[in-house]
Amino acid sequence: MARGLAGNPAAPLDVLLRLLDDHAEAVPAAIRRRADLPPAVVAAALRHPLARVRGALAANPHIDPALRLGLLDDPERRVVELVRADPDVALPDRAFVPSLDRLVEQFRRGILTPAELRGEVIELAWRDRRAVRVVATHPEPLVRAAAVGLLGGLDEAARDELRQVLLHDDVPEVRAATAHFHAERERVREPADLPVNGYAYRGLLSELRLSPALIEYVLAAEDGREGVEAMATNPTLPPEVVEALFDHPSPDVRRSLAERDDLTGAQLARLAADPDASVRTAVSVHPALTEEERAAIDIDVTTAPWDRRIDLCWHVRGTVSRDPLPPLAASVRLATSVNPLLRRRAALDPRLPAGTVTALSDDADPGVRALLAHHHPAAPPELLLRVLRGYEYRRCDRGRLPALPNFPTAALARYADDQDPAVRRLVARDPWADPALVDRLTRDPDAAVRRAMAACPRLPVDRIVDLLDDVELAESAARNPALPVDVMRERLASSAPWQGKR
Repeated sequence: MARGLAGNPAAPLDVLLRLLDDHAEAVPAAIRRRADLPPAVVAAALRHPLARVRGALAANPHIDPALRLGLLDDPERRVVELVRADPDVALPDRAFVPSLDRLVEQFRRGILTPAELRGEVIELAWRDRRAVRVVATHPEPLVRAAAVGLLGGLDEAARDELRQVLLHDDVPEVRAATAHFHAERERVREPADLPVNGYAYRGLLSELRLSPALIEYVLAAEDGREGVEAMATNPTLPPEVVEALFDHPSPDVRRSLAERDDLTGAQLARLAADPDASVRTAVSVHPALTEEERAAIDIDVTTAPWDRRIDLCWHVRGTVSRDPLPPLAASVRLATSVNPLLRRRAALDPRLPAGTVTALSDDADPGVRALLAHHHPAAPPELLLRVLRGYEYRRCDRGRLPALPNFPTAALARYADDQDPAVRRLVARDPWADPALVDRLTRDPDAAVRRAMAACPRLPVDRIVDLLDDVELAESAARNPALPVDVMRERLASSAPWQGKR
């Protein structure tokens, strides 16, 4: 019940402060999400002895960024990491320095080898690209030398900028490591250089210069389809080898060819007429095609591979690096493409103008509509409802749609008997829903529907109070803003304080 009270928007200040004092284990989830925390609660949470409470504040995007940045000095590492986990916070260098210093200290104590230190530094910077500059200017030369390992994964502009910084480093070893990296990038790889498998295997074959012997080795390997597939995208692959791969029996290889920027018109036409639908679909988004040529390609969007940039409608857990948005003009242009996969890319852009949003809201492709609903702040209410009810594009989780500001509330009670539990839950959002209907749905076969109705302010007060004694629905009922404040205080006073570890 205490956890529900912590998330109750009608809970008064004294209730919230008592929860922090006596039931601290119950408040982190609410503190992490709430946008309406009173200043006194924020102040108490900032100095709270329980790290989970401070961490919840660090993770709340609605809190004043200056207050969250103050938690970068928190003694608990996990609290600091929660501040850093927000990609929208402008972090000072000191956000990363303690983590790097800790790795250096472990190295000096013999806990980490030089290779392990390098790996840890690179992993830290890969998780958050904002750390790259801090790594490149860290006072420990071994840390700066580790920045060399980041060069291969940066775009050309960022790579050149970082390389110049490292080439002018005061320590000869850092400069030498940087020069060696550049030389290694240019070195032609031989069969002996080929890793056994994994990312390094695919990375070498798709990015680096390959000798004729290595190319022949990969093509001749009995189980080398994955290697050929990676090699097909390599921009340094000789033209005659590229041409030969158009006759490769694996559609995976031919589909990889579609990613090349240097395809001729004849090669594009071959892929556009490929017998495999996934190959035709892959090449249909090639930038060298005209809209007329795209329209002539018989595609199947269900064969399009899962794309993290498109299909992940929330942050990637464990990383805060985001792909930059294209120029707005490019997104607007893609929005008018005959190809639904290109229109899906356009739908990711939250800057699209109103006219474009209106057009994409009624797009024939369910993926376009779903992605627009998830990504654009001005997505129309009727679109949000349509996407949730239809759920035709299941690569995006619809669960967060009802929490969006534009999601409609009127006339949702008409879905009380819908076959889909996620749609029946919407009744709780209708401000004119009949209290008797809400009460009935607290006995719905679906647990999530029952919880939603227990927290609905249209539920009769006596039923809300009764549900405080229901094992399953007590937390939801305690979250109900219609719960009388005196009942909140009585229940809180009668509950035993938490005795857990701080």
